[in-house]
Amino acid sequence: MEQQEKKFKNLKNRKFTAYAVILVALALAIAIPINLLASRLNIIWDMTPSKLYELSDTTKNYLETLDKQVDFYFLLDMDTLATDDNSMALYYSLKQYAEYENINFIDFDTDTHPELVTQLKEDGYNLSVGDMVFHCEGRTKHVSGVNMYQYEVSYDDDNNRTVEAAYFRGENYITGAINAVATGREASVYFLSGHGEKTLDNDYTVFNKNMKNSNYNAKELNLATVTEIPEDATMLVVAAPKSDFTNDETRVINNYLENGGNICFLMSPNENTIAYKNIESIMNSFGIGMDYDIVAETDTSLYVSGDPYTYRVSIVRNEDTDIDLTSEVADMTDNGYYAFMSDSRSFYQYFGAEDTSLQIGSLLQTVSTTNNYGESVSSAVGEPYGGTDAMAEKLEGYPLDLAMYSISSSRNNAKMFVIGNAEFIDDINVAQDYMIIPVYLMLSNMTWMYNSDLILDMGIADKERNYDSIKINSESAANTTMIIFITVPVIVGLVGAGVWLKRRYS
Repeated sequence: MEQQEKKFKNLKNRKFTAYAVILVALALAIAIPINLLASRLNIIWDMTPSKLYELSDTTKNYLETLDKQVDFYFLLDMDTLATDDNSMALYYSLKQYAEYENINFIDFDTDTHPELVTQLKEDGYNLSVGDMVFHCEGRTKHVSGVNMYQYEVSYDDDNNRTVEAAYFRGENYITGAINAVATGREASVYFLSGHGEKTLDNDYTVFNKNMKNSNYNAKELNLATVTEIPEDATMLVVAAPKSDFTNDETRVINNYLENGGNICFLMSPNENTIAYKNIESIMNSFGIGMDYDIVAETDTSLYVSGDPYTYRVSIVRNEDTDIDLTSEVADMTDNGYYAFMSDSRSFYQYFGAEDTSLQIGSLLQTVSTTNNYGESVSSAVGEPYGGTDAMAEKLEGYPLDLAMYSISSSRNNAKMFVIGNAEFIDDINVAQDYMIIPVYLMLSNMTWMYNSDLILDMGIADKERNYDSIKINSESAANTTMIIFITVPVIVGLVGAGVWLKRRYS
């Protein structure tokens, strides 16, 4: 009887073992072909909460209705990108873009194909490995590779950097660039002409390329030929006019500003006997006044190579306001750069009727010190220059404003930027080391007035990739962690194996 019972248990065990083997075999028989098929068909299952590796419905719906051919150049070989684990979101996104019929995706190694890089640079872009360029019907857009991800980092006491979270934002930029070249949407900056201003073709060719690299489309506009500012104008630039606006031109500009327009005045000193009455009226309406002078520095330690008209200046930090336009250039000075200006006129806050709708601030001033009475004093002077005899006034003793900004909430947040020189961004000076601060200040203010990234914005949310980490503060904590995560599972596994063996041969 005992022998028959033992024989029955062995038969039962073999039966359950056979079932287990069959189930395992079936699982493998199903899983292996599915994985091979998925690999061959390049099927991806995106299980991340933010769908990190899959294009959004916004992009899919747009690309399915796209009726124009867009050439999409990627300045990196996809096989190289595939080796970077941190760029998988970009890698799989690009592969999906390339599958659409109207997207002509061209990836290439910049070292192997330098001729392609040269060809793309003819569009005026400064290109780096990983950048993207889009072409459609003669229109182009550029997206920098550094814009693909945004990182949140932390630093420990030893200044070691840890990435806490990464956000893939490339899809919004890429789809936006495709849409921009396909539809012709532009962030247009109009340089006004007709008053002896400096021109894009003769004076600002290098700066024009810098603007194009940031997706600003620069054009010239003669106010005498239009009755209104074009709808695509994101801002106007007035660069060293030799004569004043007419009344009709002033009316056109004011109509544009009333609807939330933006304007930059680059007002180099003008030795001619001329009063810019209409230009001043526009500035005054934003709470800014303009002096008819040329600023000179009397402290020999502050000016350059014996030239009192090229001198060091101070950046005015706006940290206490909700408009901080100088933080980037202020950081540059903290890192060893000096800010200089040359041949500049000065400005001041216009003392007219109080207007609470205006927010006005200074950006660049002559260098100042504090006297015994706690007052700011400066060794720079504003020498009378141009204008009329009634305007001839020497300014001295206090810091002079060389660049200012204003925003008018009553004009739909229209913005104004003024600076006392137009030559700092011309082809001669834009690349000079001593002019780097004003150049960056100009670009920063253009972004403040209208960020060209808005042209590329399709409303596609950033996709988060979390980085899980554990911080262990002591050796005892480390030992406890090892016990929890290593020793305990091993013990549980051994106990389970022992129970199975005991049941197996019982």
